[in-house]
Amino acid sequence: MTQSHFVELKNIVKRFGTNTVIDTLSLSIPQGKMVSLLGPSGCGKTTVLRLVAGLEKPTEGKIFIDGEDVTDRSIQQRDICMVFQSYALFPHMSLGDNIGYGLKMLGRPKAEIKQRVAEALALVDLAGFEDRFVDQISGGQQQRVALARALILKPKVLLFDEPLSNLDANLRRSMREKNS
Repeated sequence: MTQSHFVELKNIVKRFGTNTVIDTLSLSIPQGKMVSLLGPSGCGKTTVLRLVAGLEKPTEGKIFIDGEDVTDRSIQQRDICMVFQSYALFPHMSLGDNIGYGLKMLGRPKAEIKQRVAEALALVDLAGFEDRFVDQISGGQQQRVALARALILKPKVLLFDEPLSNLDANLRRSMREKNS
């Protein structure tokens, strides 16, 4: 691993049974850079993200983050957040509680959580939505809540699995600009 690469995949192979879905992938991403994985449906883009996040383990190869071999570490042992295409929001919790959930699990003070939730909602153009519930907002707004939930944790690595796909073109552009 060279110091100029923040995320590095070396000779990654991933098999599910006898099906090889990733065949000897090597990828180096410098710190602070945004990278997009492009390809047809089913080609392994989400699998690569899941490997980096620690949700899957490679069959072969190594994964480095900030110079450390994290290949065998769980997602909890990596400073990574992943925004899923399906949002993965808790329907029984307010939007504020959804966004602040990670901070609550980390034992952060309530006042800090409240302040950071308000900042995260403003960042995704949903200021004042703290007390609403998932069933009271649109799909595009749900996607922004999922994005805010990841951003609030300020992870070293932020992974997106098509997080902007349900947003209109202007909002997609705005979210890209705010998060680059």
